[in-house]
Amino acid sequence: MLTMGMTGTMLTDYVGISRLKKFGVRFSAQVWPGDDLDAITTVEELREEDGEPVVELKVSTTNQDGAVVLSGYAVARLDP
Repeated sequence: MLTMGMTGTMLTDYVGISRLKKFGVRFSAQVWPGDDLDAITTVEELREEDGEPVVELKVSTTNQDGAVVLSGYAVARLDP
């Protein structure tokens, strides 16, 4: 859960906490004390949802060996 929280912090730093609408993840590997983690987000799509512009993001976090430990998605509101 700490990995999800740290990845979520990366997202809110990127899009702003008030703009984040959805955030979901899947844990795919164990994270151990001392691991170095790298969270990355990629813009997948710009679209409208409920009449407002949003960006759909792909999220992944890898450890120092390049193994994906978390993958997921996020949707954030865009300001006009």
